[in-house]
This record gives sequence, structure tokens and C-alpha cells, in this order.
Amino acid sequence: MTTPAAATSPDTSPSLLLLPVAAMRQLVEGGATRPLAWRLEQLQRLDRLLETAAPRMVEALASDLGRPEVEANFELAALRQELRHTRRHLAGWMRPRRRSLPLWAWPGQGLVRAEPLGCVLIIGAWNYPFDLCLHPLLHALAAGNTAVLKPSEQSPASAALLAEVLASHFPPELVQVVCGDGAVASRLLEEERFDHILYTGGERVGRLVMAAAARHLTPVTLELGGRNPAIVLDDADPAITARRLLWGRCLNAGQTCLAPNHVLVMPAVRDALVGAIAEQSRALYGQDPLASPDLGHLVGTGRFERLQGLLVQARDRGQVLVGGRCDAASRKIEPTLVAVDAPLTNPLMQEELFAPILPLLTVSDLEEALALVRRNPKPLALYLFGGGAGERERVLAGTSSGSVVVNDVVVQWGLVSLPFGGIGTSGMGTYHGEAGFLTFSHQRGVLSRPFWPDPPVRYPPYAGKLGLIRRLMG
Repeated sequence: MTTPAAATSPDTSPSLLLLPVAAMRQLVEGGATRPLAWRLEQLQRLDRLLETAAPRMVEALASDLGRPEVEANFELAALRQELRHTRRHLAGWMRPRRRSLPLWAWPGQGLVRAEPLGCVLIIGAWNYPFDLCLHPLLHALAAGNTAVLKPSEQSPASAALLAEVLASHFPPELVQVVCGDGAVASRLLEEERFDHILYTGGERVGRLVMAAAARHLTPVTLELGGRNPAIVLDDADPAITARRLLWGRCLNAGQTCLAPNHVLVMPAVRDALVGAIAEQSRALYGQDPLASPDLGHLVGTGRFERLQGLLVQARDRGQVLVGGRCDAASRKIEPTLVAVDAPLTNPLMQEELFAPILPLLTVSDLEEALALVRRNPKPLALYLFGGGAGERERVLAGTSSGSVVVNDVVVQWGLVSLPFGGIGTSGMGTYHGEAGFLTFSHQRGVLSRPFWPDPPVRYPPYAGKLGLIRRLMG
């Protein structure tokens, strides 16, 4: 994606949109999207879309990502669950909420109303192309907005299908899809003023999106991922820990923003965990994981080749503990565990891997693990295996992350009762459940007071009134 500020000559290209954003915003400003019935109707459209297009979505995910059918249905199931939850609770979320008032404001009534923002832009990511577009769209519509979607060009089959099915279920004044590369996204940000932008992707482009949004003072939600650590304490169950770590790392071929990115393990359980990961790799993906239909492929030849080169270097240093084989023809990497002894300089520890590769670092105790977590940017997720209430509180008090999960990985994505989002370089803002509704709503404060009483204490002349004013206002 290029920065909009780089344009040096007037753009005479035709508009990317069938209808301008101003026309889509007018529908909201005219009040048509405020009733509960309108919003439920849009959710019903999404429900019908998922029902009719699900088989084709599974095919598109297989084409773009080599996604196994079961994993594809994980993505669609999360959307269905969110739909059911939102339809069940939307009336309550929309209801004005009373707020207590101090003595000096009596008699009066304070309310907070959740109101639509206008027309929002949703820029999705390639690794979960349907969920990361439709999930925020669901919240945007539930909050009474219209929306423009820009799916990732790196999942072309999914992007084309999204454009087709959304156009068949929604008129362009409600939802439009714009396909294309980063230059198209830049044009959208430069040419149109949106009322909110939700972007999912990498930190570098997230900065460009935020800079472009600043030109119009447009609020943003950024979901940027991060290097998610998993801490394994001495009393963790090695077999279950290994199975859950391996599943989370290999889900969607490791191309999941919530996947554990590296393991910080205590010495007493280290060898047992390594053996269990080797055993679970065979149990989950067979003797030849590269031939397993349950392991997807990496997107992008360049990224595959770079990671393959890093694994060759790790193998030459004797650091590959499990797996390590790659297949260039299919762009597959088998589940791989790599020992790391220099976390600050090892290239496998310097980035979000987005591959079924799991670096493992032995640490002396929990305090050393927490120090390493704090040394890196704040992650999207932090995973802890083992320990009791004391250890869990030390982790919560001694770190900052988008979410924390104890004894599991990734599954927080499917919980509508918990907000999803990052902090620092892993993102800003949240969605899922009511958090998503509030992200795409303006919290409008409303104060209503009668004409009487109207005590003179607040009006000039002020002489002799300061003491009473202080008592009234606390």
C-alpha cells in the first residue's frame, strides 16, 4: 500500500464506487438506519448470504489458502455465532442507558445513546478473508451504519466471491465492495471521507492507514497482530500443552494473528514438552505432514522462500528439534520446533512468523519469561500454561497484551462475550460482541432538565455564593 501523500498529479481515474460515500452517509443521516427493524433486516441478509454461499466460501478458502474444510468451517461458524448473539442482544444494546447525576444537576435526567457513525470503511486481511471482512461488517450494520469493504487481493478467489455475494444481497447504498491492490486502498483513503475505518493487517500498513485517516480526523480501529508468547510452567501437562500449542501454531498453516509465536519454557518440563510436540505432530498430521490434507499452504512465494532459508540456517546450527522440511511446489512447511538461545538477535524471534514454525526458548523461571515478554512490543495475545492463581496474577500484573488465555490458545477468537483487539503495536480498539457494536457507534450524552427550579446561585452577581457552590459541587 502506498501513502496517499505520494500523489504528485491530479487523479483523473474513474471513481472506485458505484455510489459516493456522501450518498451512503445520507441514508444514515436521514434516520433510515436507526430503527431496530432495519438493523435486524440487514443481519438477516447476512444470515441468508452465509447460508447460500457457504459451500463456495469453503472452495474459495481451499483455493486461496489450501484451507481444510473443517478449518474453513471454523471461520464461518464464528460468523454465525456472532450473528446469533447480536440478533439476540441488539435491542438491549440500542436502548438508551440512564446515568446518575450529581445533586447540582437535579432535577434532571442523563442518558447515553448509541448512535450510528455514518459510512465506514473495512479493510480486510487475506488470512481469514471472509471473517475479517464480514465480522466487522456485521457490527457496522448492527450499529446502523453503511459500509465499504476492501478485501485483500492476496486471497483473490475469496475477494471476488465477497464482491459477488454482497452485491447480490445488499444494494450499493448500504454495502459496496472494492477489489484491488494497495493502490486501490490508498485511493479510497485519499478520495473519500469515511466516518470510521477498521483495518486488519500488518503494522507498517496500519501506520499508513492511520496517517491517511488523520487528514479527515477519522477514528480508526487497527487489528495488527503481534509476536504472541506462550509461557509453559513446570506443572503444565506436557501432552495437552503440546497438542494445543501445535494446533494453534499450525491452524491455517500458522497464518493466524492469534497463533502462539514462540514458547518460553521452564527447564523441568522442557524435554517432556519437546517430546510431546514431536509425538503430537505425528498424531495430528501423520508421518509425512507435508502430504497431510489438514495442513494448509503459505500465501506468497517470497515469504515461503525466506522462511525456508531461515530453517536451513537453523538446521545447519543444529537447532531444529522437530520437523523442518519444506516443499516449494506446494509452499508447505511441516510443523517445526526450533531451539532459540539468542532471542534478541535470532531472526525467528524478530517478527510475527505466520508459518507452522515455533521457536522455543528455555528460561530459568517465570520472572525471566516476563522480562522477555516486556522487552518486546505488546502482543495481541499472551498464553500461559500451568501455574496457580499466584502465577496467573503475576502474569496479569507484570505484562500488557490484547488478551490473556490460560491453558489454551486462539480459542478466545470465538468468544462473543470477550472484546477482541490489540494494544500498542498490536492494534487499537476492539470488536466482537457488544464491543463491536460500540466501536461502530457514537456514545451520545443527553442531559434533560426542566425550566423549574432555576436557583440563582449559579448566576451573577457571585458575591457571597462561593461557599454554597463548593458544597453543591463537592
